[in-house]
Amino acid sequence: MELHFLTLYCVIILVSIALSIVWAAIAFEYATFHAARLWLGGCGLITAGGLALPFQHMTASMLPAVGGNGMIVAGFWLLWLGAWRFHGRPGGWSLVVLATAASVVAMVLAFGSGIALALVYAVAQSLPMALSVVFLMSGGRRTVGSAITCGGIFIGLAGHGTVMLINLWSLSGRAPFTDFGQIAALTMLGVIFSGILWNFGFAVMTIDQLRGEVAVLAQVDALTGVWNRRKFEEQIAFEHARTLRTARSYVLLLLDLDNFKQVNDRFGHGAGDRSLVHFATIAASRIRQTDLLARLGGDEFCILMPETAAAEARLIGLDIASALAEHPFVHAGREVRLTCSIGVAEGTPGVANPQATLESADRALYQVKADGRDGVAVGSF
Repeated sequence: MELHFLTLYCVIILVSIALSIVWAAIAFEYATFHAARLWLGGCGLITAGGLALPFQHMTASMLPAVGGNGMIVAGFWLLWLGAWRFHGRPGGWSLVVLATAASVVAMVLAFGSGIALALVYAVAQSLPMALSVVFLMSGGRRTVGSAITCGGIFIGLAGHGTVMLINLWSLSGRAPFTDFGQIAALTMLGVIFSGILWNFGFAVMTIDQLRGEVAVLAQVDALTGVWNRRKFEEQIAFEHARTLRTARSYVLLLLDLDNFKQVNDRFGHGAGDRSLVHFATIAASRIRQTDLLARLGGDEFCILMPETAAAEARLIGLDIASALAEHPFVHAGREVRLTCSIGVAEGTPGVANPQATLESADRALYQVKADGRDGVAVGSF
């Protein structure tokens, strides 16, 4: 059974259209996911190039061959650029434009020789593929998706390498036969399969990233941007278990805005929401990177501090209260003084469970409230 190039061109077109539809759907649903737009552009150019290639056998003009393969090369570079953007890298357009332009010039210069032209095609398509592998397999970017992508690219590179070898063999004049049509067709089939795996790997990378973003959103307070109760409960369970293993204590600071209802009643719920954001911003600026600030609900916040003693945490609580006094909340051009009450409790190996630590901090908080608010107290068990 022989493989016909026209059939393979049709396969390239159909596969590229299918991949374009997938990336178009993702780009439409996730407008801020810029990598999908680049992958859509890449697949679209490959589709257009595939549509042009059959016409190279119907005319002596170089336009279908050079134009079609030029679009395919540009499409490959856009696939590379999409991976570049996926990992947050800026720039890259200059390389895409210059490499594509250089490839087109090389195709024009080699057009009189079928062997030279085939070599140019193979090299031009291999460069963005090789750069994609180097980029995705370095700098901690190795994932299941990137492994699938690179596996597909390796298949494509093997196909292009075969094309280069047989054409160099032909140029040497030592080839035992001159009809490499079926070998070229098989390598083209390998490149088609490579493109499918290449994009499937990108799709797996996309799913992993979007799922990770959803997981983070499920643990973040939508109003203030700090962690929510779900994340806090997960983290305090982890810290308590670590305390039992290592005998290193952790500390909870339970924070409550004083007279928050009056802010809502006097200035409206919009102002109340902004005051919560203001408070969260100040509190976040006064804690360490290893600490966790969470909004438990309403005007109640909690700070979880690993490997910390109550005395140190009390000083941080006083610092937060002082910063809140120094930086009043501004509403409609006027300053609104906010204060908070803070209860501190230290979780030690002798504490039965995280809930007991939280209850101790809660009792300390209400002691501050009873003593007139705007203060810090350390709880006991």
